[in-house]
Amino acid sequence: MWNEQPKIRIEKRIEILLWIFLAAFAFLVIRLWYLSILETALYQQKSEMNRIRITSLPAPRGNIYDRYGKILAQDMPHYAVSYLPENLEMSDIVSRLERVIGRSIDNLPRERPSGEILLIDSITFEEVIRIEEAKQDLPGIMVEVRPSRVYPGDDTLSHIIGYIGSIGKEELREKGHLGYGAEDLIGKSGIELYYEEVLRGEKGYRRIEVDALGKIVRMLDVQPPRFNNSLVLTVDYEFQKFGHELLQGKRGVIVAGKPQTGEILVMATYPAFSPNRLVQGLTHEEWTRLIEDPRQLFHNQSLQSLHPPGSIFKPLLALGALEENLVDGNQRIFCPGYFDYNEFRYHCWRRSGHGALNLVEAIAVSCNIFFFHLGLKIGPVGINRWAANFLLNSGSGIDLPGEKISLFPDARWKRQRFAERWFPGDTLNYSIGQGYLLMTPFSMYRLIAGIATRGTLYQPHLLKQIITNDGTLERVNTPKVVKKLTLKDSTWHLVQEGMRQAVRNGTAQMLGDLPVAIAGKTGTAQNPHGEDHSWFGGFFPADNPEIVLLVFIEHGGDGSGIATRITRSMIEWYLTHRGGRL
Repeated sequence: MWNEQPKIRIEKRIEILLWIFLAAFAFLVIRLWYLSILETALYQQKSEMNRIRITSLPAPRGNIYDRYGKILAQDMPHYAVSYLPENLEMSDIVSRLERVIGRSIDNLPRERPSGEILLIDSITFEEVIRIEEAKQDLPGIMVEVRPSRVYPGDDTLSHIIGYIGSIGKEELREKGHLGYGAEDLIGKSGIELYYEEVLRGEKGYRRIEVDALGKIVRMLDVQPPRFNNSLVLTVDYEFQKFGHELLQGKRGVIVAGKPQTGEILVMATYPAFSPNRLVQGLTHEEWTRLIEDPRQLFHNQSLQSLHPPGSIFKPLLALGALEENLVDGNQRIFCPGYFDYNEFRYHCWRRSGHGALNLVEAIAVSCNIFFFHLGLKIGPVGINRWAANFLLNSGSGIDLPGEKISLFPDARWKRQRFAERWFPGDTLNYSIGQGYLLMTPFSMYRLIAGIATRGTLYQPHLLKQIITNDGTLERVNTPKVVKKLTLKDSTWHLVQEGMRQAVRNGTAQMLGDLPVAIAGKTGTAQNPHGEDHSWFGGFFPADNPEIVLLVFIEHGGDGSGIATRITRSMIEWYLTHRGGRL
C-alpha cells in the first residue's frame, strides 16, 4: 500500500508533460498554418521589397515664359553621382572616383531609402565623360541626370517669379500625401509657389534587383520623369528689365499694366534677390544673412509695403464729392496758403497759396486747401465708402501670394487702435492722403486703372496661358470684369481732365512734351521717418488708355521729381519699343 503514492505522482507528471507537448505541437501547427496561408502575401511582398529597390527620379518643372516667349524660368540638366553598394568598401570606391575626376569629394555621402548613396550633388560634363570612360573600374557608380532650375533674368523678376527650394518638414507633412519626398524641390514664393501644382511634373523611378546582402544584381527598368505644363505670363520681360534698371540704387516700385484687360506687364521691385543663388543652395549662415539683410530683399514692396499715398489719393476724394453732389465743376474755393480750423492752422504745400480755383485746377496743382474743404464735406466714412467702391479695402486677388490690405481708417478703427476719438484734424489729413491712411503701391495702381477705365474694374493677373507638354493650350486667361462702377459722365470727365491738366500745366509738367496725351497725378507723402515718399500714377493715351503706370520711390522726395522722371523714361521706352504692338 505504501508504494502506490509515488506511482500515482509519476503518472500525473507524465500526463502533464504529455499535455504540454501536445499544446506546443498544436501551437506550432497553428503558427505554421498562419504563416504559410494567411501571411503568404505579406511575406512575399517583403521578400520582393528586399530583392527590388525603387529609386524615385525627381520631377522636372514646367517652363515659365513672358508674353513674347522669352524664357523666365526653366529646368536645365544637372549631373549627380550615386553609388549602388557592391563588394567594394565605401572608402575604396570614393578614392577610385576621386582619381577618375581628379579632385576630392567634399559632399557628405547621403543614403537614400532605396539603399543607394548620393556621393556628389553636382559634376561637370567633362567629369561625366571621365566617369563613363572608367566605368569598368567603378562598379556600382551611376551618373544621374537631374533637373536644376535656372532663372535667366536673375533678380529682374525675382518678386514675380519667386524661387524654389528644398521641401521643409512642415511642407512635407502637409503635402506628403501628394507624392512629395524628402529630396524634392518646391515653390517657395511668387509664381513658383502660386502655381506649384501646375508647374510640378511627374516623378519617374528606377527599379534595381539586389541580392540578399543588398548588392546590385541588375537594373530592371527605368521610368523617366516628365513635366506637365508650362506657363505664359502677361509680363513683358524687356519692359520689366528696363524698369528694374531704373530702380537701381533706390528703394521702390514700378507697376505697369493694361487697364482694359487686367494684364500686368511690369511689377518691378527693388531691392531684389537672386533666385539662382538660392537654387544652388546656401549654408545656414548665408541664408541667415540674406533674410536678416536690412534692405529686406525678399519683401515684395508692390504688394506688401504700406505707405501714406499723399496727394495721389486726391482723385478718389474728387470722384466721391462730385458724385455725391458735394461740389461741382464750377465751384471755386480760395486758397490763401493755409486753412484755419478750430484753433489749428493747416497749410497748403504752396505757402503763398493758389488763389481761387475749381476742382479741375485743384487736381492739376494738387491744392491741399481745396481738398480740406472736400474732406470735411464727405468725411472719413464717405472716403472709406469710395475706397470700398473701388475694392481698395480688400485684396486684389492677383495670382501672387502674400498681398497686404491697405488701411482706410475711421473713428472706430482709431478708438480700437489708440483708444482715442476721431478729430477733425484726422479728417483733414485723411483728405490729402496723409494721417493714418496706408496703401500698398499695387492698391494705388488699381485705383488709377479704375479711373482710366471709367469704373470698369478688371481682375488683375499675371497668368496669360497654360500650355501642356505636348503644346496643347490648356487654359487662356480672358479679361474678367469684377465690378462696374456707374458714375455720371461729368464726374469721370472732370477728374480725368484734372489729371490731364496736371500734365499740361500742373505738378506733372515734366511729361507735357511727350508725343502722347497723358493723364496723371503726383504725390508727395510726408512720413516721420525721413525724406518724403515720391509717387506718380497715370495712364496714356489719355482719351483711350492703353497703359497704366504707377511709380513709387521710398524717401524719393517730391512726387513731381524722381517718380515723374522715372514715369517719363518708362513712357519713352514703351513708345519706342512697344508702341501699338501690345
